[in-house]
Amino acid sequence: MQTRFMRRTLLIIVGLTILQALLLVAYAHYEAEVLASESDRLTDRQLYSRARENAERALALNPNHGYARYYLGYLELLQERYPEAINVFQSAIPLMPHLPALLKMLAQGYFFSGDYARATQTLDRYLRMDPAPRAGPDLIFRMWAQALCYSQEFGRASIALAKAEAYQKFRTELLQTRVLNSILLDQIPMADYYYRMFKFFAPTHRMDPGPLFANALAAGKLQSLTRFLELNRMRGELDGSTEKILALAYAKQGRLDLAIATLKRAMGFVPNDAEIPLFLGDIYYQQGDHKSAEGYYRLHLQLAPESRFKKEIQQKFPALR
Repeated sequence: MQTRFMRRTLLIIVGLTILQALLLVAYAHYEAEVLASESDRLTDRQLYSRARENAERALALNPNHGYARYYLGYLELLQERYPEAINVFQSAIPLMPHLPALLKMLAQGYFFSGDYARATQTLDRYLRMDPAPRAGPDLIFRMWAQALCYSQEFGRASIALAKAEAYQKFRTELLQTRVLNSILLDQIPMADYYYRMFKFFAPTHRMDPGPLFANALAAGKLQSLTRFLELNRMRGELDGSTEKILALAYAKQGRLDLAIATLKRAMGFVPNDAEIPLFLGDIYYQQGDHKSAEGYYRLHLQLAPESRFKKEIQQKFPALR
């Protein structure tokens, strides 16, 4: 009788302990839900530090709270902490594989950190789940088109650009991507067509030649870029940055005399650009004309006294110390 009573008492104690533990877990999950929702509201009000604190507290209470991870990743993305955002979104996907928005956010992390191949792969997955996005389709298709272009998937980029151009928001930016994609496909007449369209829609804008050079160099298409820039020059589309990029393209192709002439012409447009005499100094030094190289290096240091190349230049020419 006494043994039965003790056993029953023990079962009651164990049951109450389990019930208490379940109640504590339920309360922790409820509190995590409240904190995650508050984090979302604080983010909308741009109170990012408080929003982060709430999201982190929610995850401390419930590490498997997918939306808390989503909100924390979104905060990292807003604050341009792309590697951190990528890690958070990657950890959230197994918890909420049904949520396409997670893939969209992860793709943005990859895109803005410059990992265009992974951005493309993630956007492909996202668009299989949500082929007709209702939220921000202009941004999604623009990012997909540019990621494909920068990943040198030029054929697919053309298709993506056609979809992206259905939206007007990023027309000017997308036309620049159209120009780049055509150059990388060796379609110079099409590049010229899109460039003229770009100038029609944005007559006061200038195309940034930097991405053109970087992507053409990576794809081994400097000759196509050179032909496009030479065509622009014939049309009278001249400025210091474009001439500088054309000179770099000439130099990379070993056409050093043309590079020198083009850099000197660029100097007439932007006489205070410290990079131009630096490039001239490098080319003359490469050709063995140390006297001319020293003169241009001196000008570079006058325009940029704290140049990061100062020590290297002074090692070549101690007189410039």
